[in-house]
Amino acid sequence: MIYKIIYNLTSWLIPSKEKRREYKNYLIQSFIDKNIKPTQNRYIETIKKLKQKIKKDKIKVVFLNSDCSKWAYQSIYEEFNKDSRFEPLVLVAVNKLLQKKKFEWLNWEKSAMDNYEFFKGLGLNVDLTYDFKLKKEIDIKKFKPDIIFYDEMYERTKNQHPIETSKYALNLCCSYGSCISNGINEYNPIYKLMYTYFVDNSYIEKLLIKKGFDERHIKFAGHPKIDEYRKPVNPNNTIWKSDKKRIIYAPHYSFFKSSALKYGTFLWSGKFLYDFALSHKEYEFIIKPHPQLKRHLVNRKIMSIDEVNKYFNNWNKLENAQVYEKGAYFDMFRTSDLLITDCNSFLFEYLPTLKPVIHLVSENSIGHNEFGQEIIKGYYSAHNTEELSKYLYDILVLNLDKKANIRKDIIENNINLGQMPSSKIIKDYVSGLINEE
Repeated sequence: MIYKIIYNLTSWLIPSKEKRREYKNYLIQSFIDKNIKPTQNRYIETIKKLKQKIKKDKIKVVFLNSDCSKWAYQSIYEEFNKDSRFEPLVLVAVNKLLQKKKFEWLNWEKSAMDNYEFFKGLGLNVDLTYDFKLKKEIDIKKFKPDIIFYDEMYERTKNQHPIETSKYALNLCCSYGSCISNGINEYNPIYKLMYTYFVDNSYIEKLLIKKGFDERHIKFAGHPKIDEYRKPVNPNNTIWKSDKKRIIYAPHYSFFKSSALKYGTFLWSGKFLYDFALSHKEYEFIIKPHPQLKRHLVNRKIMSIDEVNKYFNNWNKLENAQVYEKGAYFDMFRTSDLLITDCNSFLFEYLPTLKPVIHLVSENSIGHNEFGQEIIKGYYSAHNTEELSKYLYDILVLNLDKKANIRKDIIENNINLGQMPSSKIIKDYVSGLINEE
């Protein structure tokens, strides 16, 4: 991309790291602004072509994913798969950032194959965008996608960038996590390059319009992840080892000063909760780390590679604990008893379980938007290990949950599971776009 060339040639003139970041964001914004109109114009032509194609051939719907733990499109895939006019396909992409030498310890090749096997295990139609024999990327144009659903746009190769793919496909997107943060990530200008950005709450819809997004390309559809709660629990997909009280610890990665969110509390909660699991065999634990946590612990020099590996290996060695780093975790949620997290999206995704949440709060947190503030009213906010200890004792020993009714009200007012599933809203919307009236 041209903005990268300009940045690499000129950024050395700016001495401040913070100012360089601002300069880079300015170049990206300018690059995107320049490409919005031509990209949207291409989509108009693509829709015309798809209106003709659907009369005689199947429409290939591609779901581009580089991390199965962020898989948000299961219900949408299933919805398209039920319609003989569509052919859904998951394309497992390689995160280009992880291919850098400093992250080679994360073994991106194994990660890509693990992601591939994850989707294969779900019985989905899946392929790879990387040729491991030839050691090179495969241009996703070769898979002939008509529609592409992005899980996220960051760290994409050039041929996967929405400006490139808009030349032959209709690009759509749902956020892989709920839009509840108070950060600039919620209105990243790159979403303007989508034909439609499906959002999960009316608060973010209004904010995007306020930030200059074209309301014609934003649609409030709820979140497809919540559709998982409409299905019965699969007893073979819970992964718990026992019938003890079940606790999930889900730490976020944003514990460092330059983070956009600053939600992370791992520096004070990570060791504490491992020690708690070690000394409380009467409970069972699953640690579900954010996929970026490990590399930021090493990259920020908080832990060495060996220390990071040892920390997570120690969790797995506990007879009453395990590490889980994949997607498809909603049956795990529904069969748990307590979530402890500082992860933004899980605060929303766990809510329909009606189970208690101990919300780990960083003193540097940027906070949440109106939707997020409404959700966390039903949770127990712990700002340090003393408060965390108190809530653990109240919930696990005394069986106190004074906010249970508050959560019920929040769900009824904000997440109506009686409404049409998000996946059907989205699929019907797409069908309406490309069907002749």
